[in-house]
Amino acid sequence: MIANIISMLVLIALVVLFAWLVKRAWGSKHWFVKWPGVVLSGLLTLVLAAATGAAGIGFYKLNAPQSNPVPDVKVAGTPEQIARGQKLATICVGCHASAGKLPLDGSPGNFIEGGPPLGTLYAPNLTPGGETQGWSDGELIRAIREGVHQDGHPLVIMPTEAFYNLSDADVQALVAYLRSQPAVKRDLPARDLNVLAALFIGSGMFPTAVKPPIMQPVVAPPAGATADYGKYLVAIGGCRDCHGADLAGGAEGGFAPAGPNLTVVVPKWSEADFIQTMRTGVAPGGHTLSEDMPWKDVSAFSSDDDLRAFYAYLHGLPPTVRATQ
Repeated sequence: MIANIISMLVLIALVVLFAWLVKRAWGSKHWFVKWPGVVLSGLLTLVLAAATGAAGIGFYKLNAPQSNPVPDVKVAGTPEQIARGQKLATICVGCHASAGKLPLDGSPGNFIEGGPPLGTLYAPNLTPGGETQGWSDGELIRAIREGVHQDGHPLVIMPTEAFYNLSDADVQALVAYLRSQPAVKRDLPARDLNVLAALFIGSGMFPTAVKPPIMQPVVAPPAGATADYGKYLVAIGGCRDCHGADLAGGAEGGFAPAGPNLTVVVPKWSEADFIQTMRTGVAPGGHTLSEDMPWKDVSAFSSDDDLRAFYAYLHGLPPTVRATQ
């Protein structure tokens, strides 16, 4: 917090300094001092002012209390719910499991390490031994689907684009499983995002995970090997994060890996080919799937009927090829 305050004060001081230099250059009687000084100092003033404003907006977005109400829900925690929730929890392993498998005891390291120096962010320990042990069921559901922390501040890098689509039954099953895990006592560093992260967020390059409140019941299609159920599985599985909103290929240079065009690839495969690919990570023709493709998580989550549903939906999509592809 103190470091971020100092960073913002430095940015403000630089804006003032270069604005003063613009004034000094403008008052010069020598054109070779006046105009280069005004242009250079003016550009730096504008850039730094924009960065300062964006960072300020970013810090506000990171900390502004959200008005999303907490659902008044008490999860029964039946064996059937826990079993279903355990399957759903495999989607969360990539971020929330230190060993790459259940339980969800928190990420093994700084989630944003290896990229731009944005600060510290760990996926929290979601077992009853972690910070969520004192949360209500409704607060957990709000965090999962709407990206709002117990204290009301926005979450980041939480896949609410996918989890917002979870049905009431499935999100309650997930909560039931989270409650049933062994209590792992594993403390993780608190979120500490710096001024660069705030700049990204304030400029809109990197949004928070907050979604509008869900005020109506959310019901999934009946489970089965149908395209309707496959559409639901694609939505909650986060496939569009990598493969694009229309599943016609992800964009390079984003925060998620750019996945291939599923509207072109999958129709070339038989149902058996698709299931084999998701079970083994090897596509028809012997091509090994990228390490960025979480096929192991998909396989752990999915029954054969689930994979048939995925295939039915993806195979029925109209082929879409963009001009840039």
